[in-house]
Amino acid sequence: MAPGIYGADVAQLRSLSKVMGASGNTLSNLELNINGVVASTAWRGADGERFRSEWSGKMRPMLHGASESLRTQAKALLAQADEQEQASHGSTGSSASGSGSGSGSGPGLTSTPFSPVVDANGNTVYQALNFTASGAGFVSDLLLNKMSKANLLVRQPWSLLGAQFGQMPGVGYLKGTQLLNGLSMVGRAAGVLSVIGGVAQFADGYMRGDGYAMADGGITTVLAAGSFIPVVGPFFAGASLAWAGMGFLAKGLGYDSTSEMVVDGAKAVAGAVEDGAKAVADGAKKVWGWLGG
Repeated sequence: MAPGIYGADVAQLRSLSKVMGASGNTLSNLELNINGVVASTAWRGADGERFRSEWSGKMRPMLHGASESLRTQAKALLAQADEQEQASHGSTGSSASGSGSGSGSGPGLTSTPFSPVVDANGNTVYQALNFTASGAGFVSDLLLNKMSKANLLVRQPWSLLGAQFGQMPGVGYLKGTQLLNGLSMVGRAAGVLSVIGGVAQFADGYMRGDGYAMADGGITTVLAAGSFIPVVGPFFAGASLAWAGMGFLAKGLGYDSTSEMVVDGAKAVAGAVEDGAKAVADGAKKVWGWLGG
């Protein structure tokens, strides 16, 4: 590619398409598995009906929409790769520029194949639901772990969609256990969505040359993925919730990026410290001059 001309790397586009398509299929399987668990859970009463209504009316459609969006964008990426390849082979001049087809990368690019996913991920309603689901899963995991340490529950082999804890033999049904396990699985589903959203945001920022977006996507992905790691998972889950909370604050303050808000805050603190140090130094000089006569 000629110097100064921006364009997409065809191999990278095809690789991203493959990852997004696989992620969409994984999310679709996640939806089906959780739906099966919810349907088979013996939980009667108003609370059970309310939970099933939330799942069928809000959570499941959200998962389904995300998986369909990922698969759609995977196809769009392949189409963009084909267009870029044809443009690159068809001309060595400006017609090979990515700005002609909208699939290029670099400063000034306003849209990429990942933009719809990033826009959906940035929706306030979706963010609130994801934050609530993640928080409920985090609290449920803490309670289940405490019950396990008290020998009320037996920890089961870890699986992404399965219940983490089972009842103690002979103890019988423990009220609330099924609800906590269900909320724990919903929290893990929210974590999977956060990983997918973070990867899309990082890729979108990379293609647009937006370092703040890349930082936001990278941090979101690392924290969400870390929440699935045994032992340190709760730490990452707590940090992920804190990061999401900072995202709400950044949006409320008019920032497009949480990282940008953090950087501006750090600059403000550094400036205040520097001004304070100068004031102390000036005061010391005056005192020293006074003492010296």
